[in-house]
Amino acid sequence: MPKHHRRHHEHHSPLAIMSMAKWLEVFYDLVFVAAILLFTTAAVHEHGGGVLWIVSVFALAWWIWFETTVAANQFHLVDFFHRLLLLTQMVVIVLMAMEARLSVSKESTYVMGEYAVLLLTVATIGWRASRAKDSAESAYGASMARSNLLGAAGFFVACFLPELGRLALGAVVMVVLVSSSMKRLKALEPFSEDHEEHLVERMAAFTLIVCGETFIKVAITVSHANIGSVNIVSIVVDFFLVLAIFSSYFGDFPTAGLYQRRLGWWTALHLIAQIAIASTAAGITKVVVRSLSDNIPDSEILLLTAPFVVLLLAFAGLDLCTRRRPALRLTAVRLFGALAYAIVGVAAWKIPFIHYVEAIPLLGVVAVVEAIAVGRVEATTTVLHADRLEAGLPAG
Repeated sequence: MPKHHRRHHEHHSPLAIMSMAKWLEVFYDLVFVAAILLFTTAAVHEHGGGVLWIVSVFALAWWIWFETTVAANQFHLVDFFHRLLLLTQMVVIVLMAMEARLSVSKESTYVMGEYAVLLLTVATIGWRASRAKDSAESAYGASMARSNLLGAAGFFVACFLPELGRLALGAVVMVVLVSSSMKRLKALEPFSEDHEEHLVERMAAFTLIVCGETFIKVAITVSHANIGSVNIVSIVVDFFLVLAIFSSYFGDFPTAGLYQRRLGWWTALHLIAQIAIASTAAGITKVVVRSLSDNIPDSEILLLTAPFVVLLLAFAGLDLCTRRRPALRLTAVRLFGALAYAIVGVAAWKIPFIHYVEAIPLLGVVAVVEAIAVGRVEATTTVLHADRLEAGLPAG
C-alpha cells in the first residue's frame, strides 16, 4: 500500500475515530463546568421566579448536551467541521449562562436568540448525519435536522414577541422538540450494547461534572470570604454530602444498564437529579460565609434539605429505569432517605432547640447512612441482560 494511502486509512480507522470521539466528548463537557458554575452563582442571588427561570435556562442548555451526546453516540462524527459546531455550542452556552441572570430582571430576547443558534447547530449535525449510507442512520439524522430546524425557527420568532408570548412559544416548541426526540430514540430500540453503555457512561460523566461543580462553587465562595466568617462545619459536611451522593450514584447506576422502554423517564429523572445536585451547592454557599454566631433563620434549612429530598426521589425513580433487579429494594432505600432528609429539615425549622447549625451535620449523617445502605442492598441484586429483561424472566 502506498505511504499516503496507508496514512489516510489509519486516520479513518474505527479505533482512531472512537478514540478521537471520546476525547472530543471530554473537551465538550469542559464548557459545562463553567456554565453550571455561572448558573449556580446566579441562583444564589435570586429567589422564587428568578431561580425557576435560571433552572429553566439550565434545562435548555442540558437538552442541547443530551441531543448532541445522542447524536455522537449514533454517528461518531469527529471531523473538523463537527468540532467547529461543538465549539460554536460551547461559546453560545457560556453566553446563555451569563445572560440567564441578567434576563431575570429584563427580558429573555437574547436567551431565545442564543438558543435558536444552538438548535441550528444540532440541526446541522442531523443534516450531516442524514447523508450516511446506512438507511436507519440517514432517516434518524433527517428527522433530527427537521425538528431542530423548526425549533430554531420557533425561537427566532419568539424573539419578536412580547415577553409573555415569547415564553409561551418557547415552552410549546420545547414540548414538541422533546417529544419528537423521544420518538426518534424509541424507533432505534433496541440499542446495541455498545450504544447503551456509551449513553449510560456519558450521563454518568455529566453527573460527575455536576458533583465536582459543588466543590468548585464552595471553594470559590470560601476564597472570597474572611477566614473568621467561614463556617467550617458546613464545608466539612459539604464534602461528606458530595461523597455520599457520588457513592450512592456511582455504586449503582453506571453498572445497572438501561431499561430501554423507560428511556424517556431515565432521561428526565437524570435532569432532575443533576439540577438537585447543583442546587445543593447554592444552598451550602449561603452558609459557608456565615459565622457560627450569625442569626440564621431556621426556615433557610429548607433551601438546603429540599434539593436532597428531590435528589433521592429522582434516584428512586431511576432505579426503576435500570436493568437491576429486584429494583424495589433500592427504591425503598432512596425513599426512606428522602423521608429522613425531610424530617431533619422540618425539625430544624419547627423545633426551637434544633437550629440550622445543628441540622447540617445531621444531613451529613443521613447522606452517609443512605449511601452505605444503597451499597449493601445493591450487593443483593442482579443486573439482567437486555434480552432477558424484555422476556420478563426473573433474576437468576
